[in-house]
Amino acid sequence: MGFRKLVERDGSGTVTLNKDDLRLDGMVDAEGNIREQEMHVQRLSRGAYLVRAVENGTVPEIQKLLRCDD
Repeated sequence: MGFRKLVERDGSGTVTLNKDDLRLDGMVDAEGNIREQEMHVQRLSRGAYLVRAVENGTVPEIQKLLRCDD
């Protein structure tokens, strides 16, 4: 588990995601470019956030994402 730094960018807090993890999810093309993807960020509690890729205009349910039988 690597640590990431929260930085200010254009007036918002920004944290980068590991490119290798994005590659596993098909978000990096053959040339190594990260494709644009709408993301949903949900604050769960103090200091805890959940980031999900939007699929077909909807935010996937957490239970669906955590199932290992897909």
